[in-house]
Amino acid sequence: MKHTFALIMLLLMAAPAVMAQKPFIEGFIVYKAQIEMKDGNVVGGTYTFTFKNGRIRKELKLNNGYEDVIIINNTQKTAYSLQGKGNRKYAIQLNVDELEKEQAQYAGYMLDEDKKEGKIIAGITAFKGRVRYKDGTASDIYYTAEWCPDKSLTYDRFPDAKFLPLSYSYNDKSGAVLRLEAEKVDLQPVESSLFRVPSDYKIISYKEYKGLNR
Repeated sequence: MKHTFALIMLLLMAAPAVMAQKPFIEGFIVYKAQIEMKDGNVVGGTYTFTFKNGRIRKELKLNNGYEDVIIINNTQKTAYSLQGKGNRKYAIQLNVDELEKEQAQYAGYMLDEDKKEGKIIAGITAFKGRVRYKDGTASDIYYTAEWCPDKSLTYDRFPDAKFLPLSYSYNDKSGAVLRLEAEKVDLQPVESSLFRVPSDYKIISYKEYKGLNR
């Protein structure tokens, strides 16, 4: 009985830390974005992540006029990339299985935490960490463990993250470096219409879209 009571007390002491973490189910995060091109040119903008019950909208807007929007519905296993070409607007169908396959290369990473070093980002206390991947690469981040992404596909580089990244950077396939730091984190109701393909967009397959660029 004595040992059982001690075990119960230990679990109760640990419970607040576990229960404190909340999935980011509905709301948005606005990141200040900076892209350093391979040629050295730097472009600024914003990268907004919007969430609602398993649906994700990622919207990159750069100061040079470039825009990229990805809409993912994890429940229905659908994803679209909203693109403009001249006066035409297209919703390009993406393969969710392929997106998950691409993300899988970043799975199994380790997060080295440094609770001694932190700063305030978007009004939230963020701690410094270092993410180490299986291929030997690593990246410094600032994060909060108060929330975590609701779905794995939220952050390409952090599948199944148990934290919310507030400041991080990574290199894309073209050699450009994308740097992000949260400016606003807001848990609030958002409109369902943000996760629907707008009526003035034509839905086409990725193969059809590639054919338009020939």
